This record gives sequence, structure tokens and C-alpha cells, in this order.
Amino acid sequence: MTSPNMTLPVIGIAGVTVPGALDCLSKMHQLSALMCGGHHHHPRFVLDQPDFGVVHAAQLQERWDIVEDSIVGSLQRLAVAGAQLAVIPANTVHCRIDGIRQRSPVPVLSMLDVVAADCQRRGLRRVGVLGTRWTMQSHLYRAPFAAVGIEECIPDPAQQAMLQQVIFDELVPTGRASADGLRQLLLVVAGLRAEGCDGLALACTELPLVLDEANCGMPAVDTTAALAAAAMQAVLGASG
Repeated sequence: MTSPNMTLPVIGIAGVTVPGALDCLSKMHQLSALMCGGHHHHPRFVLDQPDFGVVHAAQLQERWDIVEDSIVGSLQRLAVAGAQLAVIPANTVHCRIDGIRQRSPVPVLSMLDVVAADCQRRGLRRVGVLGTRWTMQSHLYRAPFAAVGIEECIPDPAQQAMLQQVIFDELVPTGRASADGLRQLLLVVAGLRAEGCDGLALACTELPLVLDEANCGMPAVDTTAALAAAAMQAVLGASG
């Protein structure tokens, strides 16, 4: 716990979807009550949130160079606003994390590394990955999981299509899922559990808005919460 009089580094949030960015900010704020000495102290947060419609159109066209450019633009604006560390609360765009980091004017935490470390800490060995079709089809978490001895497991193609629909038609616009959407998500979870998964990675920052360990019935890593905790630990360590 840091001193309430200590000045903390500024955390920048490069937003991709609005629900994911706001949830990340909220979770860092909640952690501040535990980690920053009380008295309502917290780091200074700066958020840059481009129009997700533009980014999503580029995703649909497989123009990941445009997606990367958008995020780098956010990081540049965050640096001007004083950010000394940045996070990107979105899983899929981490397919470009290496290029983003190389071009960023500020250090950027990798959600992939953070989530893999969290799964390892929990002792998970076979983790089901739920996310956008790009996250699942590209096996985004295969390499970071393999590096810590974890096997990645993904849903079948029909389930991937359903996840894509619920994420972009329900969760991104509203932050909520319909009763039928939630039912379908939980059927995928049950299938992964039946296949021998001992945990889940909620690898889309909208999924923790409707899924958790209670309704999934198994360990479920909230990738937004893991990133928020890593950012807070990083800035507190920098201040120690």
C-alpha cells in the first residue's frame, strides 16, 4: 500500500470498445481503494477513445494496419496528456502488440502476458478461450499460454460464430446480453468444461460484463481485471 501523499505515475487507457475501456477504468479505480492508502487516492488516469465504428470496419476488412495505426495514435495522444504507462483493454487487437509497442511513445502492458501469468498463478493447465472470432481463429493465446505450460482450447466454428454475434450485436453496443445470448454463452462454457478445460479466459473485454466464475461454474479469468491489476501493480512498484 502506497503513502496517500505519494505522487503516482499516470496510467493511459487506449480505448478500443467503450464498454471495455470504461470497465478497465472502473476496475483500476476499485483497486485504488485497496492499494493506494484509502482517502480516495488513485493514480491519474487518461483515456483516449476513438470511434470504434472506424476500428471495427477495419477489422472486418482484415486491415489490421489501420487498427494498429488507430491505437498508436491513441498512445501518442496519451503521452501528450502525461501518460507514463499505457494499457489497451481489448484482446483481439493484441495480434498487433509487437508493432504497437515498437511505435508507442510510452511503455505498454501486454494483456496476453498478463492473462497467461494469471492463469499460471491459478494453476490452470487447459484453458478455454472465449472471444471474438479473430481471437479464437488466430489462436491468439496459444503461444503465451504454451510459454507457461498451459494448453489453449477454443470452441468449435459454430460456437465461434455465435460468440461473434453476441459480442458485436449485443455486448459492444449495450454492455449487456439478452437472456438467449447469455444462455448460448453458458452452453459454450459447459461444452469446454466437458472437454476437460479446468479454466476459462474471458478473452473479450465485454464478456466479463455478463460472465463470471459463479455462472460459469469454473475458474474464469477476467482479462480486464487482470490488466487493471497489472497496471496498478506496475505504477505502485514504480513509486516504491
